[in-house]
Amino acid sequence: MLNIMWSYRFCRSVLLLALLTLIADTIRAVELICENGFRPGTHYYHLGNGGYAYHASDDSPQAIYFKCVFYERGCRGRAIYSYNGRFTESQPHDHAADAHFVGERHFRENLLNEIGERRFVNYQEILDQYRSDQRYARNVRCKMTLARLRGSMREKHMGRYPNIPHTMRKLTQVLLQNNFVSKTIDGEENLYAGSCTDAEGHHHIAFFSPRMLQFMPSLKIIQGDGTFKSRPALPASRQVFVLVTTWDNVVVPLGWFLMESKSRAAYIAIFNLLRHLCPNLDPDVIVSDWEWAQQDAWQNIFPRAQIQGCLWHLGKAFVKKARSLGILRYRKILPSLVTYLRKATAISLLPRQYFMVGLRCLKDAAFEEDIRVSFLLEPFFDYVEERWIRNAVRRRWMTLFESEYRTNNSCETHNRMLRNKVGAYRPNVYLFIQALATLENNASLDCQLKFGGNNPRRTRRWKSVYTDRQLKRLSFNLRNQIFHNMNEVVLNFLTRASELFHGAFDDHVRRAFGRHPANDDED
Repeated sequence: MLNIMWSYRFCRSVLLLALLTLIADTIRAVELICENGFRPGTHYYHLGNGGYAYHASDDSPQAIYFKCVFYERGCRGRAIYSYNGRFTESQPHDHAADAHFVGERHFRENLLNEIGERRFVNYQEILDQYRSDQRYARNVRCKMTLARLRGSMREKHMGRYPNIPHTMRKLTQVLLQNNFVSKTIDGEENLYAGSCTDAEGHHHIAFFSPRMLQFMPSLKIIQGDGTFKSRPALPASRQVFVLVTTWDNVVVPLGWFLMESKSRAAYIAIFNLLRHLCPNLDPDVIVSDWEWAQQDAWQNIFPRAQIQGCLWHLGKAFVKKARSLGILRYRKILPSLVTYLRKATAISLLPRQYFMVGLRCLKDAAFEEDIRVSFLLEPFFDYVEERWIRNAVRRRWMTLFESEYRTNNSCETHNRMLRNKVGAYRPNVYLFIQALATLENNASLDCQLKFGGNNPRRTRRWKSVYTDRQLKRLSFNLRNQIFHNMNEVVLNFLTRASELFHGAFDDHVRRAFGRHPANDDED
């Protein structure tokens, strides 16, 4: 009887223990959540309780073995997941659990997925949208910065594009074989307009949309300039040459050439291509800097157009010459030296027949003011007379009196716009083309708005608009007063006109000595 009772109690204990074990296993059973990892085809696992996260390291018929996601940083944390639902930490971690780890991964994954689906992306704008999304914890959003995510965003975005070509000719092949690379933002047209090779063997690529080419024949004034900072890192190139126009104070980019050379042959080649792309283009005035190769090529391909130099670049050339003559080393002792250099630049704003009158007035004024100033400026005044005023071609190109556009600063405005769009110095070539597409889209919309009788946004600086109005008034007064006292009227005009570009000229002087202004827009 005692043996029977003992056997009964033993069996009951075993059954109870088994039941308790089963209950305990049921209580400890968890749902292991699988998430996508950083790289395609990889995963990480967590329990959904804000605890640790793991990578699978091995498996057996009974269990899966895990290691901490930070194992490469030296964490020895390990865990085992039995197929009956039990999850056990087999080795401790050397760091605290991050309750926001999974949230950060979700933020990153969703952000990158959206970037991968978009063709045109502004990294900062899309990141700002996600950082404003209340679905993510504040502690998650504060850690998701552009500095942390830019590399991953760029890699995801660029994944759709071909390998970056290392030569201009290979870039042409990429553009011909992959139409989507240079599509306009609306997808209706293509920015890639053609390529050409100049007589010296250099290759150049044109980016003009058909709708902007259709608009260009109506223009009477176009402006051209090269920029260097925004050109792609690869393929190797010398500059981005831009054509713009200004329409009611709105800067309208017309198109771009990515150039492998800046020689006269290079400009001849791209302007011939431009003539082929837009055979009805017939501007009255073309404004450029004082690069002889460019100006001569313009005159060669568009002989009817008046080629006009840029006041801003003229000041730059005069400062460069003054420095080479050693004049500027005395600028602190004799500050009026810079004033006379600036007034000499303003000679280009006089009627052509008064250029020598203006130069003679400056010589006389310098002599009367200080014999030292007159002596130092003598070789500079000789340079202005011989190389500019008495040079028939340059004299014609530097005549800016009553000109509607005395500078190609609209190009400089565009260059700042382009730098803002590419977002980097020497950008990826595909980001560069996307930036061109964005500028083209804005330009085409502005044109459509203007044709509809509305005024587009104003993008020219208010200082430029003010200077235009003041110079018109000074030119009007000069015409009315020139015969009263010629020398006095001309000298007064040079003084007041030169004050309108005082800041820009002083910037040239600072640049000449390596001290760039805070907002250096020069390319």
